[in-house]
Amino acid sequence: MSGENKLHIRKGFWEDIRKSGKRHVHIIMIATKPDIIKQAPLYLELKKRKELVVLIHTGQHYDYNLSHWVLGEFGMDVDINLNIHGKLHEKYAMIIERLWHILIELSADYQKIPVPYVHGDTLTATTADKAAFLNKFAVVHVEAWIRTFTPKAEFFHKLFRDYYDGKFDWNQYYKSLQDKDIYELGSIEPYPEQFDTRGIEPSAWYYALPHELYKKTLKREWFPVENMEVVWNTIADAITLSQTKIHQSKAFETFPNMKGKDFIFITIHRRENCEKKERFLAIYYGIKKLIERWVYVCFLWLYASEFAIDNYGLRSDIEELVKKYPKNFAYGKALAHHHEVIDMISQAGAVVTDSGSMQEEANIVETPCVTVRFGSDRTETILEGVNVIAPPINSRLIADIVEWAIANKKMKKKSIYGKNVSEKIVDGVLSRLHSQGKLFQYDDERLDLEQYFNHI
Repeated sequence: MSGENKLHIRKGFWEDIRKSGKRHVHIIMIATKPDIIKQAPLYLELKKRKELVVLIHTGQHYDYNLSHWVLGEFGMDVDINLNIHGKLHEKYAMIIERLWHILIELSADYQKIPVPYVHGDTLTATTADKAAFLNKFAVVHVEAWIRTFTPKAEFFHKLFRDYYDGKFDWNQYYKSLQDKDIYELGSIEPYPEQFDTRGIEPSAWYYALPHELYKKTLKREWFPVENMEVVWNTIADAITLSQTKIHQSKAFETFPNMKGKDFIFITIHRRENCEKKERFLAIYYGIKKLIERWVYVCFLWLYASEFAIDNYGLRSDIEELVKKYPKNFAYGKALAHHHEVIDMISQAGAVVTDSGSMQEEANIVETPCVTVRFGSDRTETILEGVNVIAPPINSRLIADIVEWAIANKKMKKKSIYGKNVSEKIVDGVLSRLHSQGKLFQYDDERLDLEQYFNHI
């Protein structure tokens, strides 16, 4: 194994663990930019309470714009970098193996009880929880049970028939998306995140739920209700922190032609959107139609969308758009700092995305959102009318839905994601640790049956 691919442990880390008088070690797992942003408030809250906290970065997102600057922005110091690499299956295996050894050393050699906190639906979450569970440690699942709700097939067929026949009604479409009866569960999109999130719940012992909707659906899977708590979403706490730094933002220096305009802020990165040519072309030409209609467009490039642009021969086309529409089209790198993202989406006319986290962020800053997917794993935003689906099939329909959403007052509603969320999660975890000693429990412990043991 080359040196650059080896696990990295902060100098003095094990000595700090040895000196700590704490029984539990709270392990905050991070990997992607959304992980870092949403786990940051928990990390800071545990630090504030002087708990023993370990920050483990898997190395899944290693680029500065995707990781480094955000860590510094929130004052997070990485203790261990698992430094994973390779294809998906290699990354899965590597996290389980490398974290497994860390957990064993903490528990066996240093007599600590690991309490890992995994977030959402990431590769890191669904592998870190396996490494923990196979060592008899239960995880805290932050933003638990996020599932994709997808409108049923007949809904989409009617949508496209009506649109092609010139009978599409915008207000009716918006209203119909808020009807719970049109949705079904079971989608594998986003891929592989829907696989990831479904595999975490059996190894968790505290479900930090972001919305009442997910408590109702989690109960249907017969997990222990006493371990579920609707605490709302830590992204609300992260945004509160980032809003204090907006005065430092240089976002509109990077994209000066967007300042003061009802622009749309666009990010596209899902595998299923970028790796399937027909879908990406529908999205791309939808964006192009908006630019040609003189809508102000800020399109941030990410690795997946850049790959698609090159792979499908669109590089010269997008460069031509930049030259032809310098007043209303901005195209550039993803913003490095979270407060810059919040600065821009707070002032945008609409957010257009296939990101789960950005659907939440748009609601919190009261900006209309258009999700370019067939369903959403943040369905609460759609049911509340702050988000609409633009299925990646027809470029003209995508452009029309986005134009309708820009600065739409009906979609500007107050946050549905609460506040002081991290405090509630830490309170919930610590209360269980104080009463139970650990989160992992066999049934005789969970059901309080040990008092009846009799081997005679």
